[in-house]
Amino acid sequence: MSSLRNDLNAKIAHMPGVKAAVRDDLESRATRVRAVVADHIHDGHVSASLKVRTNIVDSTVSISDPAIYAINYGHKSRNGSWVEGIHAIEAGL
Repeated sequence: MSSLRNDLNAKIAHMPGVKAAVRDDLESRATRVRAVVADHIHDGHVSASLKVRTNIVDSTVSISDPAIYAINYGHKSRNGSWVEGIHAIEAGL
């Protein structure tokens, strides 16, 4: 009967090649998100709130602008017309 080490996922996650691949993938995703955000320069808040963070074994792209849901997915304007979202989050998937 075969068995796997309980810490196999941690061993693999800390391998230099795996860490480099995760970092490269994040940069590719972050570049796509930045491009979409750059096309939507309204007041610069979304762009300023975009952060790319690389940790020991994982990486994240985050947008902390409080209006990101409305900006990303769309919203009604003050006159009631629909404003299409920029879909920056989806660009990073």
